[in-house]
Amino acid sequence: MRNGRRRGACLLRRGATLALWALLAAGGAQAGGTEAARGGELRLLHTNDTHAHLAGLDAQGQACFTDEACRGGMGRIAAAIDAARREGDNVLALDAGDQFQGTLFYSVEKWPVLAEYARRMPYDAMTLGNHEFDEGCGPLRRFLDAQPIPVVAANLAPERACPLFGSRIKPFLVRNVQGEKVGIVGLANDRVTAQAQACPQTRFLDAAESLRQAVTALEAQGVRRIVALSHLGLSADRTLARQVDGVDVIVGGHTHAYLGPGAAAGQYPLVEHSPSGQPVLVVTAAWGTRYVGDLVVSFDARGIPVQWRGEARELRAEAPRREDISALTARHAAELERYQAHKVGRHDVEAPDGMEACRSGECFGGMLLADAFLAYARPQGAEVALLNGGSIRAAIPPGEVDRGRLLAAIPFGNVVVLREYTGNQLLQALEHGVAGEGGKGPALLQVAGLRYTVDAVRPAGSRIVSADMVSAEGRATPLETERRYRVALPAYLARGGDGYGMLRDGRELPLEPMKDVDVAEAYLEAQSPLTRMRRGRICRTEESR
Repeated sequence: MRNGRRRGACLLRRGATLALWALLAAGGAQAGGTEAARGGELRLLHTNDTHAHLAGLDAQGQACFTDEACRGGMGRIAAAIDAARREGDNVLALDAGDQFQGTLFYSVEKWPVLAEYARRMPYDAMTLGNHEFDEGCGPLRRFLDAQPIPVVAANLAPERACPLFGSRIKPFLVRNVQGEKVGIVGLANDRVTAQAQACPQTRFLDAAESLRQAVTALEAQGVRRIVALSHLGLSADRTLARQVDGVDVIVGGHTHAYLGPGAAAGQYPLVEHSPSGQPVLVVTAAWGTRYVGDLVVSFDARGIPVQWRGEARELRAEAPRREDISALTARHAAELERYQAHKVGRHDVEAPDGMEACRSGECFGGMLLADAFLAYARPQGAEVALLNGGSIRAAIPPGEVDRGRLLAAIPFGNVVVLREYTGNQLLQALEHGVAGEGGKGPALLQVAGLRYTVDAVRPAGSRIVSADMVSAEGRATPLETERRYRVALPAYLARGGDGYGMLRDGRELPLEPMKDVDVAEAYLEAQSPLTRMRRGRICRTEESR
C-alpha cells in the first residue's frame, strides 16, 4: 500500500525529508529537481463558489451582465483552462462546488442556465456545495442529469427515498495524466439538511473516514496521486490534511477564502502534513469567478509532492474569453432586461453591503430587509425582525433600484412568518449567529427592533455582551429573558435552518404569506427615496481593542 510505503520512507529519512519540505513551504519549492522529474508533474486549474457569476464582477464587486469589461466570468475561466491544455497534457480542471445561487441569472433561470454552461465548460470533475441543494434534491437530480461534468462526493450516501439515490454521483474517479493515474475524491458539503433544502434522506458519512476509504480503494488500483475536491471549508480542509494519509492536494471551497500575497488566510498553497509526515497542499480560489487557481505539483518516483508553484490568478478584463461562452452570456443577459427595467424605488444610503459584508456586520441589504419585515408584521404586533446574513447574496448599490437588483440580492423566495419567542430563545439565536470564526459567517443575524453587542474574542456561546430592544421611536430597553416577543423572520429560520434549532419552537402567529423580495419591494416603494436608516444594530467590542 502507498501509505505504508510512504511511512517507511519517512521513517528512514525523516529528518532530511521534513527539512526539505520546510524549505519548500518557505521558499517556493525549488529543491529536489532530479528526484521530482522521475514522478512527473500535475497541473490543477480550479474554481469554487462561482455562484452563477456567469459574466464576472465589476470594479465594485457587483455581478456583471456582460463580460467585456468585467473581471472573471465563465468565458475567461474556460479560456484559461483551454490555454493551459495547449501548454501541456498534464492538466486537470476542477470545480469545488456552489455553482448555484448569487446573481440574477440564477434567480430567474435557476439550474437550467447552469446546465447549459456546464455542457460547454472544460471541467474534469466537480463536487457539490451547500447551495446546490437550495431548491431541494429533485431539482438537483435534474441538473445532474442535464449536464455532463462528472460529479464526485465520497461522503454522500443518499437513501433510497432520496431523488439523488442512483444518480451519476460517484465517490471518486480516476484520470490518466501523462501515463500516471490520478484519483479525484469528492467531499460534498455535509450541512445541507440544516443550511439548504436537502431532503431528510440525504444522508452523509463522516468526511475523514470517507476520504480514508476512498484513498484505500484508489491505492488498490495503483493510484499514487490523489486529489480531494472539497466543499467543507478551509479550516475543515486543513484538518483533513492532517488527519488522512495518502492525499497530495485538497482543492477546496465554501469559505470564499483567498490565498496569496497579503491574504489573512495565508499563502498559496497552504502546506499541511499528513499523519505520516508527507506534505499536503491545500488550495482555494476566493469566489464569484474572479480567480482561477493554478497549481503545478512535481512528484518524486514514489508519488510524493516535492516541488510546487502556483497562485490564485485574477482573471482581469483583458484576459482572453472563449467567444462561444461570451455569446451565451450575452443571450441570457438579454432575457433579464425586463427585470432591470422594472424600477421599484431609490435609496441614497451609503453602507457596507453584499454577500461578504452581510456575514461580517450590519449591511444595507440586511437592514433594508429586516426593516421591511418589521414594517410588514408590525400591525400584527411584531416588535423584532431578524434574518441570517447568508440570505443576502448581492449588494443593492445607492441609486435607482430595479426588480432585478432585488432578486439578485434576495434570491431565495422565503416567505415571511410571525412567531413568538422568549427573550432567552432570542439570546440563544444571537449567540448562534456569532458562533463562527471571528463571530462572523452566513448565520450572523441582521436585525430590526433590536441591537446587540458582540465580543468575538470570548468563547463561542458567550459572545453576546448585551442585547436591547429598540422601539420605533428609538428608545432602547434591555432584552428580558422571560418576556415573550413577536418576531418576523423567514420561514427558513423558523424551520430551524442554518442551525437555528431554537427558532423551531416559536409559537406560530397569523400573518398573510408574502415572499421576502416582495416585502422588500413594497417597503422600498413606500419609503422611496430612502435616505437614512437606524445604525448601530450590530456592535463589536473587539474592533475597538
